[in-house]
Amino acid sequence: MARERPPLPDDGIYRTILWVIVLTIVAGAIVTIAGQTVWHDPEISNFGAIVALIGGALYVVFRWLGMREAKRRAGEDDADRG
Repeated sequence: MARERPPLPDDGIYRTILWVIVLTIVAGAIVTIAGQTVWHDPEISNFGAIVALIGGALYVVFRWLGMREAKRRAGEDDADRG
């Protein structure tokens, strides 16, 4: 039987950090689009793209940390039961 993936930590601060990172990615995308279409400034557009890419990398890192912590907690629960 395939084992289910453990859920991510339910800590409020963890969820808040993820939401802030998602909002940063969205803001970076908006700045990128506005830099191209409204201001016609490639520097502003590049800045927005860099912000979005850094936010995306941070999101991946925090999700990885969350999965690692969830697996650790699941291992502790299994050890407590066994």
